[in-house]
Amino acid sequence: MRKIEKIGVIGAGTMGSAIAQHFLMKGLPVTLLDQTEESCARGREIISGSLGEAQKRRIISEEQFEQIMSNLTCSADQATLADADLVVEAVFEDLKVKQDLFTRLEQVIRPDCILASNTSSFLIGDIAEGAKHPERIVGVHYFYHAAKNKLVEVIPGPQTEGSLIDDLVNFYAFHGKIPIIVKDAPGFAINRFFVPWLNEGARLLEEGFGSIKYIDEVARAVFGIGMGPFALMNATGVPIAMHAADGLAGKLGDFYKPSQILCDQVASGNLWDEGDTTILNKGTNDEDVITSRLIAAALGVAAQMVGESVVDATSTDLGTRAGLRWPVGPFELMNNIGVDKVAAMVKGLFSSWDMPLPDFAFNSNDPVTLDWVESAVNGDSGFVIFNLPDRMNALGELVVSQLDHCFKGLDQNPDINKIFFLGRGKAFVAGADIKFFLDGLAADDIGRIQKFTEFGQEVLNRISASDKTTIAFVDGLTLGGGLELALSCDYRIGTKNTVMAFPETGIGIYPGLGGTQRSSRLIGKGLAKFLVATGQFLNGAKACEYGLVDQLIEPLFDPFDLSDIDLGTSQAGKQDQADLENLFADFDGSFGPDHPYAKVLSRKAPIALKTAMKLMDDGAALSLEEGLKLELAGLNEIFATADAEQGLNSVVKGFKPEFKGA
Repeated sequence: MRKIEKIGVIGAGTMGSAIAQHFLMKGLPVTLLDQTEESCARGREIISGSLGEAQKRRIISEEQFEQIMSNLTCSADQATLADADLVVEAVFEDLKVKQDLFTRLEQVIRPDCILASNTSSFLIGDIAEGAKHPERIVGVHYFYHAAKNKLVEVIPGPQTEGSLIDDLVNFYAFHGKIPIIVKDAPGFAINRFFVPWLNEGARLLEEGFGSIKYIDEVARAVFGIGMGPFALMNATGVPIAMHAADGLAGKLGDFYKPSQILCDQVASGNLWDEGDTTILNKGTNDEDVITSRLIAAALGVAAQMVGESVVDATSTDLGTRAGLRWPVGPFELMNNIGVDKVAAMVKGLFSSWDMPLPDFAFNSNDPVTLDWVESAVNGDSGFVIFNLPDRMNALGELVVSQLDHCFKGLDQNPDINKIFFLGRGKAFVAGADIKFFLDGLAADDIGRIQKFTEFGQEVLNRISASDKTTIAFVDGLTLGGGLELALSCDYRIGTKNTVMAFPETGIGIYPGLGGTQRSSRLIGKGLAKFLVATGQFLNGAKACEYGLVDQLIEPLFDPFDLSDIDLGTSQAGKQDQADLENLFADFDGSFGPDHPYAKVLSRKAPIALKTAMKLMDDGAALSLEEGLKLELAGLNEIFATADAEQGLNSVVKGFKPEFKGA
């Protein structure tokens, strides 16, 4: 993989400074370049001010502030970029300006330096036109605020080198971004459907189907978001919405053209009045029309661009959640509403613009497939990859089904000897889908929860019984069901990012995917009881010391490098934990005020705590197979408790649970 350590950012305005700040906060040296020393100084002030706010909110310390700022060099001299590994331009949106800039940079930078454009208006192929080395020019489209927003669209130009894209995606993922690969097309991916959604809100106002306030209210309810189209235009800039729509219209047709009322609003120089209840043209607030057209504008265009191979459906949804912070992406929303119902809405809107119904998604009424678990092969190693970097509680019916499918495919491959499990983002897998459990309780359908858990145990049992060597790369949060998945593997490899815990008794339930059984057999009953009872969070070093992790390595830029890891001896890091083993070996969930962990244990659900301890005691005398069946047998009873409902709701709604022991 290319070494990408020294960064150059050209353009010290709001966007360029934010891009520089992101790299700085990841400990990378950054040279921020602009035309004048005064412009550079303003960029430094922008970064310093933003970091100062982070310091006030105690996100970073004063020492960290000083360390971050010490990595920043500001200059008006392009020669300072001579040793850069990556240069990102964020200058004025003028094609000729960008082309000329890259031509001059090629005379300064190293031959292996990557040149990236943050453009939102121009094709990367056009920007690279005339360059001596177009193979190293790529698009990296950030979203506001670039230092905080996780999404970055990585856009290969027509001649961009393929390995450069792979390296850049790994680089961004390593440094906390969520990169998606997008074809070099107008609007790239997210703006392609988001801008028409904004514009459709303005059209609805213009045509008298609702007031500004009402349209925003309907949009918030339908899409589950915090701001409707008018509030969002105010936040990001009303002129930006108009110019973006105009740019799309010039390449994609009149449907994308900014509405007249949007153009008039920009001409006025004013923001939208978000509290305005005026309905134009003697119209009325029409919830059905507003709902239908907003859904059709966003989801119809999303289907259109996926059909054009601009981006895949999974990346579209992931990018939407990461970049726009919508709770669900267009295709998950489409599946929730019903593909046939959305098709009717899209057909109604698109037909008025003489646009055909997109083939993708609407060529059948089947739900759109979203690949949240992927498989890959590298040499004699297989990889099962959880592609949910923005979601913590990921293990639901679909994800476990996809896990099973991916694992089976690799397990049946005779050319593979090892299978690695890993997650993208800051988690390996951070637990089960809490909303799934709550939906089951709300529908009085504990049987569905039971069936899901039985299937989950079947999948983990298949992993545990595989003839292949199975390894969990727990580079991040490994909680609840994620830890149970890791325990079903032969080896666990951690890093400085590893965090392990069984939090279940603190939310009214107990580990149901083997956690009460496999943990005891791996590290001893007393120590396992301690972890399940207290929910203690362990870092990588402590997890290794307790025997949950076999070895610690440095975080990897490229997960395929795991293929070359020497696995060594299983549980090589295990150390004696006699004190905890003795303290909890006979623990049954009852404790007095003098217990060393009384304060922690008092915050656990009493029924869940006692049930988990009994399962671990009773299971110790059984085979693993019998112990797992015993664990399943108690699910109906534990999920029927009021404590379980209270605890699960506390995760989703963010309150401190109060357990009654009922």
